[in-house]
Amino acid sequence: MPGRYPQAGNVVHHPAAAQNEQATAEKEAELKALAKKLRPRGVTKEERRVWDRVALELAKVGRLKPLFVDYIYEYCRTKVEMDELRQFIADNGRTYTVDGRNGEQIKNHPEVGQLREVARFWNSMVAQLGMSPATELRFNDKQGNLFDDEFDRL
Repeated sequence: MPGRYPQAGNVVHHPAAAQNEQATAEKEAELKALAKKLRPRGVTKEERRVWDRVALELAKVGRLKPLFVDYIYEYCRTKVEMDELRQFIADNGRTYTVDGRNGEQIKNHPEVGQLREVARFWNSMVAQLGMSPATELRFNDKQGNLFDDEFDRL
């Protein structure tokens, strides 16, 4: 990165920079292999896209474990279902009209209610996996014990 000066020839890269980039690439490949290995059989194309995206990010923070595979797969299925319901609503609108004995009434498509229910379920899964900014704090171990005194070790 040359910085603010136009001549790029005076930039010296640290010798460990190439090693660090290589180690990062190797770790990324290892995490992708783990996500692929743990991906359940029989997933649809849409579920696979969600799995590949989410599982890799969960692997990066150490939350992709064999024990959680079914739960993460359920998250993927729910996400795909939400997307399909949203697409239906975008194509058909949220409401339809009915002529009955009480006159013309405007009603919500059943998919609107289904979307609300699926979104609630999805939101609980997001919270369980720590995939929102607020719930990620539960998985963050930066706050130490309140009774730990770091000066005791001195």
